Amino acid sequence: MSSDHKKTYVYRVSNYVTSQKVSLGLLLAAYGVLYLTSVLLSGWTVADLGKDVTVYPPSYIPTLLPRSFIDPIFFVTSFPTLIIGSFMLSLYSVRGISPQAAPDKQYVALLLIAFGFTYQVIGAWPLGNLNDFPWQWQKQIVRNGPIFAWTLYILSLGVLLVGVISLYKYSRIYHQKHPSEEEANGKSLA
Repeated sequence: MSSDHKKTYVYRVSNYVTSQKVSLGLLLAAYGVLYLTSVLLSGWTVADLGKDVTVYPPSYIPTLLPRSFIDPIFFVTSFPTLIIGSFMLSLYSVRGISPQAAPDKQYVALLLIAFGFTYQVIGAWPLGNLNDFPWQWQKQIVRNGPIFAWTLYILSLGVLLVGVISLYKYSRIYHQKHPSEEEANGKSLA
């Protein structure tokens, strides 16, 4: 391969990734959530790495290989993709907030708020006691260790804050473009 061909190939790939940030971010985040949830609900923890886990119920996703091979692979691939997908969506939502911004950016901000808020409400809080969690998946999150629980907690809090700040900025831009009758006439809303 010539160096010019490599440059054009890298340019095309990077151009595709930048033009499809939302789709790729959603795909990565959805993959991360789906498979991470599948592993957590199956009862597998990081402490089970390398052990035969035939005592747990079958995985929600049928596989040809035994769960002792599949669950670690799903865990190792889904956790980073969840982080990368969330980061891509957050960057897309925050960067380039202007009146000329793409009209779908506020929808990404709403999605980030929904993701972050949902985990804040039903996810495991790292400061909680294992016996205090009412749902099984919360206990499974905490059983995977404090680094895992804190990472998910901080990720959801960060995504929530990015979504709220972005949506606030988009609403201000919207109200500048489309003032209400009171604002157009110079009257105070108070």
